[in-house]
Amino acid sequence: MKRTILRSFLLLPALTMLVYAIASHSAPSAPDMELANLAKYREWTLVNPTPQLMEPLSAFSCAMIPGRQEPSPHLHKYISVFVNSVGREQMMTRMSPKFPVGSVIVKEKLASADSKTPELLTAMIKREAGYNPEGGDWEYLVLDGAASKIVEQGKLTRCSGCHRPYETTDFVTRTYLPQTVRSKLKQ
Repeated sequence: MKRTILRSFLLLPALTMLVYAIASHSAPSAPDMELANLAKYREWTLVNPTPQLMEPLSAFSCAMIPGRQEPSPHLHKYISVFVNSVGREQMMTRMSPKFPVGSVIVKEKLASADSKTPELLTAMIKREAGYNPEGGDWEYLVLDGAASKIVEQGKLTRCSGCHRPYETTDFVTRTYLPQTVRSKLKQ
């Protein structure tokens, strides 16, 4: 009788650990799901059909952020920008966009206009009100060029510092919008 009670007492923690192990291996974590979603960015809307040289003023101002030790990661780089379906209408049709929660913008950093492989990716994810009020509630991410690893993520001050001057366009620069798109923007 004592052995049966002892076995039952020991069996419960073992079963609990087994269930936890199965659950943790079968369901991806939130960062893994986010990475899987971001890795599909090339299926989204390509905002600029040809890679654009990063606007020199933006690239230079990024280097001027107080406390920044490294040079601007944008200087002499080309970019291709993608937006998911949630943010597409605001990106492509509004002069003063207000991106809805869930909008995602991914920027490929390319060494040259004809590069096929990005050096790295940067992304912005619009979060719920209150997440980052000073930065328009955007979360910033830096990923490797293959979108296989998130290098940095969060309320990155060096990113929000560069995006702050673009408050009227919901902290999104959009200097890369083609003229054909710019000419059709509505209030």
